[in-house]
Amino acid sequence: MASYHYLPGYFFDVSETIMRHLMRTVVYESGQFVNVEYFFHQNLPAEIGAIKLWFQKEVFLVIVKPDDDSLEITKEQIDRVLEEEGYKSTQMSNEIPWKLAIGNHVRWIWALVNQQGYLDGLQFEFADNISQEQVIIQLIAIASRIDIKTVH
Repeated sequence: MASYHYLPGYFFDVSETIMRHLMRTVVYESGQFVNVEYFFHQNLPAEIGAIKLWFQKEVFLVIVKPDDDSLEITKEQIDRVLEEEGYKSTQMSNEIPWKLAIGNHVRWIWALVNQQGYLDGLQFEFADNISQEQVIIQLIAIASRIDIKTVH
C-alpha cells in the first residue's frame, strides 16, 4: 500500500518519489548498459517475473509488485531471494532487443501509467548521442509477468 504525505494543496506518493529518483539515477549516474538477466517464475517457466539491469556503476531490478501487478524499479539486490523462491535466472544480453542496447547509456526513461493510475510500464531509450539511432525498449506488466516490447 502506498504511503501518502500532504503538502498544502498536494498529495504525493512516497514510492513514486523514490521511483522518479531511481529513474534519474539510471539516466544520469549509471553509465553504460552492460548486462541484462531475466528471472522466470518457478511454475510458469515462460513468464518473466523480474529483470536485472546492469550498468557500469549501478545495478537495478525491475519487478512486478504482487499486490497490484504494477512495475517497480529498485536498487535492492533481491535476486538471491528470487532464486530461493524458485525463480530461474537467464542471461539475455546477447538476445534481441537487448544486444542492440548493450554499450549505450539510457538517454531517457519514461514511466507508463494505465487509465486506472497503475504504473504498468517503463520505457527506456538507449543511445549515446542524438546522431546515433536509438533503441527503445518497453517493460510492460501484464498480470504477474513482464512483457518486453520494442518501439520503432
